[in-house]
Amino acid sequence: MKLILTLSVGILLSSCAQLPEPVNGWIDIPLSENTFSESELEYRSDTIEIPLYAYDALEYKLGIAEGDTITYEWEVEMADPQLLEVEFHGHTERVGDDPGLLMFYKIHNEGEESGTLTAPFSGIHGWYLNNQSEEDIVVSLRVAGFYTLIEQ
Repeated sequence: MKLILTLSVGILLSSCAQLPEPVNGWIDIPLSENTFSESELEYRSDTIEIPLYAYDALEYKLGIAEGDTITYEWEVEMADPQLLEVEFHGHTERVGDDPGLLMFYKIHNEGEESGTLTAPFSGIHGWYLNNQSEEDIVVSLRVAGFYTLIEQ
């Protein structure tokens, strides 16, 4: 345990170009980009049941401002989870004929997912869910952080 801590501190210290002198036994490390941020939104958490009919698809959307973060977890109970195609992505709102920004975070068919997202830009972030099975399903999503629910 001590070796791991020593290596971690050594890596942290070596990543700083020039460290200031210790004051009262502490070296004040400069704050790096994306380490700390504040949000204009209130923190919230939701548990959402997303019904999805057989051979149907939908996009479940959250509004997230650039730099705001969410934590999330979703799962689905179905006979063959590989028949649920999922694209976790974000995009900006398009204005007129101008191109929008689109970023895919994860594309898979694993039947569950959990993680965090710090929005790289302001816009719509969420999951495109494509049910390729012959059964109606419900995706259970738990999300917390700084976001707004977008009317589906």
